[in-house]
Amino acid sequence: MAIALGTALVAIGGSAATWFTVPYGTTRYHPTYAVRLDTPELAAGWADDVFIGEVTAREGPRRTDGDRLLWTTYVVEVRKTLKGEVSGSVRVAQEGGDDPLRRQRIVVGDAPALQPGRTYVLATRLAPDGWHTAPSNFTPVDLSPAEGGSGSGADVSAMWQEGVAHPATQRYAHPSGVSRAKDPKALYAKALIG
Repeated sequence: MAIALGTALVAIGGSAATWFTVPYGTTRYHPTYAVRLDTPELAAGWADDVFIGEVTAREGPRRTDGDRLLWTTYVVEVRKTLKGEVSGSVRVAQEGGDDPLRRQRIVVGDAPALQPGRTYVLATRLAPDGWHTAPSNFTPVDLSPAEGGSGSGADVSAMWQEGVAHPATQRYAHPSGVSRAKDPKALYAKALIG
């Protein structure tokens, strides 16, 4: 009996280990949005917050209640707020990510994933669960001077300050949770980490 149980446990453990060596499949979604976020003016008009932040950690994939879409959350240290009340360490969520149980990489739109150690300009809306959401039709602006980033932080920051000063409204933009909240400060307090 003990030998049979031991053999079964080894077989189950081997199968589980083998599963986690299976390469990820990739599923791509190309959503259509009612709003555009491809200029600082358009993004600033839509966003609750526009800020410069350094990604300090990648937390991993999460699903919201009843939502089939996967989100990847990151811890971001806010360096400078251009619009809104965001400050301190916050959780920023991007659509998509890696689902280790299903061995699937979910790619939504064309926005690149945030990378720990890099600094970005981010335009987000604050969700009721405390996440600052960055949809896939917004491309984070990498300010890091190393490879891949624009490295011209002062020029980009000035461009975004101008966009925040002159935001563009869009006909089909829904009101944000912050604009509808009875107590927006409570939403921002919930969004702080630590």
